[in-house]
Amino acid sequence: MPSLLTSEKGVFKKRWRGRVPVALVFPNTYHVGMSNLGFRLVYETLNAYDEIVCERFFLPEDGKPLRSVESNRPLTDFSLVLFSVSFEADLVNLVKILEQAGIPPLRTERKKDSPILAGGIATWLNPDPFTPFVDGFLIGEIEAFSADLVSALLGEKAIEEIPCYLDAKYEVSFDADGFLKEIKTAPIKRVFTQEISRPPFSGLITKETEFADTYLLEVGRGCGRGCRFCAAGILYRPPRPWPKEILHKAVSFIPDKAKVGLVGLEFANQETIIELARRLLAKDCTITFSSLRADALTEDFARLLVRQKTATIAPEAGTERLRRIINKGLDEEAILSATELLAKEGIKALKLYFMIGLPFETDEDLRGIVNLAKKMRHTLDKVTRPKGYVVEIRLSVASFVPKPHTPFQWVPFENKGSLKKKITWLKKESRKIASTRFTADLPKWAAMQALIARGDRRLKNFILALARGKNLSQAFASLPLNPLFILARERQKEELFPWEVIDLGVKKEFLYEEWVRARQGKTSPPCHLGKCKRCGACL
Repeated sequence: MPSLLTSEKGVFKKRWRGRVPVALVFPNTYHVGMSNLGFRLVYETLNAYDEIVCERFFLPEDGKPLRSVESNRPLTDFSLVLFSVSFEADLVNLVKILEQAGIPPLRTERKKDSPILAGGIATWLNPDPFTPFVDGFLIGEIEAFSADLVSALLGEKAIEEIPCYLDAKYEVSFDADGFLKEIKTAPIKRVFTQEISRPPFSGLITKETEFADTYLLEVGRGCGRGCRFCAAGILYRPPRPWPKEILHKAVSFIPDKAKVGLVGLEFANQETIIELARRLLAKDCTITFSSLRADALTEDFARLLVRQKTATIAPEAGTERLRRIINKGLDEEAILSATELLAKEGIKALKLYFMIGLPFETDEDLRGIVNLAKKMRHTLDKVTRPKGYVVEIRLSVASFVPKPHTPFQWVPFENKGSLKKKITWLKKESRKIASTRFTADLPKWAAMQALIARGDRRLKNFILALARGKNLSQAFASLPLNPLFILARERQKEELFPWEVIDLGVKKEFLYEEWVRARQGKTSPPCHLGKCKRCGACL
């Protein structure tokens, strides 16, 4: 990929002699992979060890060969293949990449040469669908286990000795009705970074991403808001706002007039972020934010957006009733107030994210999406039309996918036909709102994501079929069980889930209590770090 390499800054180009080569594979396109800060941090963390040469692979486009970005080498040249998987559906791409590399995709058909491991949040959520295809998993944040991994690569310890290593050979059993009966291994505890000594900062710059030519700086990891649909909010518990001294240290690495993306604002201290942003603005930097919490937006914070032309707000649901159920904790007044502040600071586009198919959703909630967008349209116009311009609203709707390790892991995925009807109606109604662009996902792909997210190793032939070019209908025919068994039923309270092989530190009892509160329409408070022991993550 020489053209990609020449367009990058901050890339590692190491000699191979005397070093252990690691292939870091993102099973999606370069554009998607390089938009992922976690992937970048793994790459930069491993390359910080002189003994390691870590090179990147992505899903090839337009019939191009599968080669590393840095040295154009094949996957089979590397001592370790490490997949970083952020999205469940990318399991299909993982299999495609192995086959393109000439590596048998099934673990049981491979020789015991270079191990093929997987990490990333999709494997933390539920590794079991991956077990036919990889040799093992690294369940945790790279900063917490990189030293152990390097020791294993240098032959100083076995990979099996890494505390967060899960061997894919673990066994499970099912009863006659298809329910999971037993997981025949002790749960693997996810490891996480409690303190950092260097800034969580990526200096790898490229034009070919969502954050073109942008330095990415993580201001905190995790979120304690407690949204019941959100897997990341559980995966990264306890939330960890990074110390301001560490963040300010990162400013010295960033050149003047650079574009800087701040990531992880959900639970960050606002005073810390404002001070950090002012330091960056003093260097004539342009600051962008991945998303904004509407009820945390103040005039001081909004002024930091002076050079950002697009802002994002995620109401998630159209009514306050449904936002209470999902524990979003945003009222309409806060959303409209944030909209007005953003308009006054001169944004040119406002992205809005909503979900459909949430538990207990009604037609009134769908109408609420449209009504809220209309009110936001009116609020924007009131500020900007006298100035001679109109802010574009970009209304995005996604089908809700129940995720493991969340309070909604007991919830069924809604019927695809029903979701299609909702999207059609919303698209028609959104056309009636001036200067509004509507986009939505495809429910059939959301269904595939839901199937992999909450499925198990019995999906093996389904994944193989998709990787080898079969369509969804043909792939479904290869399943040994009815897909509705995974997709369409409410789970039992005491049911054993395949993802319980992973211990995230959050108690199952807490998740079920939150599911009960959702059914009752009750909200729960956000995390009180160091004071609350309710979920178990801080014990």
